[in-house]
Amino acid sequence: MYALSNSARDRVEELWTVTAKGKKSLTIHPFTEALDAALTWAAESGGEIYRRDQPGAEPGLYNPAW
Repeated sequence: MYALSNSARDRVEELWTVTAKGKKSLTIHPFTEALDAALTWAAESGGEIYRRDQPGAEPGLYNPAW
């Protein structure tokens, strides 16, 4: 997901949405903060991390080699 910034240059900043069962969704920037949230939630639940490359696409199991 992308959102326009309010800077003079009209840059585009990437926002990341992180979701997990039983947690409120977070939309945050930068990627490292989103990754920290996903890893924390996965560790807390003993679960796995899935990623959705495009809106509406089926999520797939995250493979760090991508």
